[in-house]
Amino acid sequence: MTRARLGALAAVLVSMIVLPAVAALAQEGDRRALVVEVPQASLEELMNVPEVQALARSGGAGLLVPQLGRRNLVYGQSLPDEVGGSMILRIGLPDLGRWLDRLVPTSGGDEQLIIVAGVDPRSPAMRADKDGLFGIVMASGEPDLLPAEGPPGSLTSDSTHRKGVVTDLDVAPTVLDFLDIGYDVVGSPIEIIPGPPPFELHERYLAQRRMYVPIGTAGAIYLAIAGLGAIAMLALGSRIPRDVRRIFGWACLSVAALATSLLAAGHLLDLTYATVVPFVALVTVFGTLAFAPLEHRDVLLIPAGIGIAVLAYFAVEAILAWTATLTPFVGGSELDGGRFYGLPNAFIGLLIGASLWIAQRLRTLAGFGLLVAVALFAGLPYLGANLGGAVSLFAAAGLWLAIRERELLGVWKGIGVVVAVTVLGNAVILAAHAISPFETHVSRFEERATGLAGVLERIGDRFQVGFDLIAWNPFALIPVIGLPIAIAAVLRPPAALRPSLRRSPAWRDAILVTLLAGAVAYLANDSGPAAAGFAFGLGLGGLLGVSLLSEAGKMGEP
Repeated sequence: MTRARLGALAAVLVSMIVLPAVAALAQEGDRRALVVEVPQASLEELMNVPEVQALARSGGAGLLVPQLGRRNLVYGQSLPDEVGGSMILRIGLPDLGRWLDRLVPTSGGDEQLIIVAGVDPRSPAMRADKDGLFGIVMASGEPDLLPAEGPPGSLTSDSTHRKGVVTDLDVAPTVLDFLDIGYDVVGSPIEIIPGPPPFELHERYLAQRRMYVPIGTAGAIYLAIAGLGAIAMLALGSRIPRDVRRIFGWACLSVAALATSLLAAGHLLDLTYATVVPFVALVTVFGTLAFAPLEHRDVLLIPAGIGIAVLAYFAVEAILAWTATLTPFVGGSELDGGRFYGLPNAFIGLLIGASLWIAQRLRTLAGFGLLVAVALFAGLPYLGANLGGAVSLFAAAGLWLAIRERELLGVWKGIGVVVAVTVLGNAVILAAHAISPFETHVSRFEERATGLAGVLERIGDRFQVGFDLIAWNPFALIPVIGLPIAIAAVLRPPAALRPSLRRSPAWRDAILVTLLAGAVAYLANDSGPAAAGFAFGLGLGGLLGVSLLSEAGKMGEP
């Protein structure tokens, strides 16, 4: 049968079956909802259809993050097969405009909700661009919903807290809320907000998708060369010129600046190799060497200064609503659906290491207070909103107190301190999320993990994500294997590391706690290898870097 005959047959079927059904919906009550699934449709492909543009002028258009897979947009969440007053259709992109003209009435007094959304499979153009986002357009109200003039709007939901971004989990709650039907499903109703549609955000996302793997890989290779080179420098000792050893020492300490630059690059106005690569290189070099004048006073002031700069940057990032996390160059974009706002898992280790690089210059209780403050920052709603980050940092605070005061507390009291600080601190975080009107990943975890069995199931799911990450990227094994090796090197240091660790017990303890907290981060987060990665980097980088630089500079206990 030819394509033309197939199209004609489809037209007859729609005219005989679909259009009467839509008309029947309008007679059932004063509200009706129509959801049109469009396979292989990105935002731009949807908005190229004039009828969809008109619909966006009545409502808004946005990016749809797929989390349901191939399941039906409305009936895939433990809902009955039919919801009165609603209909869901699947129409191909070439025929979409023609059928919207027929399906969307332009007269009458009934309120209607029209949602047009892209669904799997992705189009060839989307696969070529590594585009994981579909388009969605929504309008509601009384006819006419296809006006000829006016600016298009945008969409959002409480699931994302991002302008222009919703998830396919939000479609069912939107339909049920519009029809005034009670529901208990994951997701939040979609809201129409003033535009424009997020074309620019989508363009930045596609640029990040093209570049983040090569740039992140280049950063990882640089750090591997720095780390392995530093180990060789320490092993060879005086047989290597002092200036060469110092270069590798500074390279090891640059891990914090490099990690920060890979996040901060998400703020660049233009995301191209010509802008991102020089930015990352300059921030890494000058963000580290800016603290070189401190070397002649005390080498340990260098990591402390770097740590202060890193924490200051994270405070600014929170004020800016974590917008750089939409297009970072290490870890995934928050538009990929794992986390839409707050502290990304990939940067938990950076916060751990930076905080302990500062704590080693403070009195024990002051360092403990700093770590508790950073843990609250990581976990509280409106700030980091990351439960795994809070667990990791509260554990770091307890470990710092227990290890620094080990002679006073002993082993068992020290373990009790770690457990108490971690449990009490996270009880505060959970309570804050429970009473906060700001819906977060943590509050959804609290709602869905009912009882001990529910908690254990969620923990199992999180471990599976970490295993999948390692299977997808074997390089994620590096921090997993490296953490216990580095911990052993601190507890029983080889001869080349002993001088710097003996000169400053506080620095030794800071490195040890960084690595131990990295192990906690691996256990406490679904993307465990990513959460532990920078803790391993700052722990090992600090250990090697200070050991190399302390040969020429002053170093002492504060």
